[in-house]
Amino acid sequence: MDKEYLDWHKVDEAVWTLADVILKEYKPDLLIGISRGGLAPAVRFSHITRLPLRVMGFKFYKGIGEIQEKPEITIPLMENIENKKILVIDDVADTGETLVEVKRYLEEKNPAEVRVAVIAKKPTSIFDPDYYIMFTDKWIVFPWEKMPVTKK
Repeated sequence: MDKEYLDWHKVDEAVWTLADVILKEYKPDLLIGISRGGLAPAVRFSHITRLPLRVMGFKFYKGIGEIQEKPEITIPLMENIENKKILVIDDVADTGETLVEVKRYLEEKNPAEVRVAVIAKKPTSIFDPDYYIMFTDKWIVFPWEKMPVTKK
């Protein structure tokens, strides 16, 4: 599988672009970052916009291209989000299975609205995020996923 490596600068540009586009048409009350891959862009988005951030954890991947049967919640959302506008932030909509489960889970909590932003969307995704910057079929390697060249 072809890989595309993103550096911190590209990720930062993507998050700034997402913030500019989203805030022109949507005013979320709360950001929800999806652990693990969505945490870095979610924290950056929160700093840029000064919006409060909460974390949810979902596990779906065992390794590169190796998935579980169904995404499992590892960190549930404990906050009441009834009548709040929610923006979910994740790194990539790959199969889309995790984001389908995230949105279903959140909508059961009766928010005013749930929208989803990702840095990248793949053509294989069954979920169509509201916002994304890249559309690619490559395996994306984000800077927080790169392994060190040497170990101490």
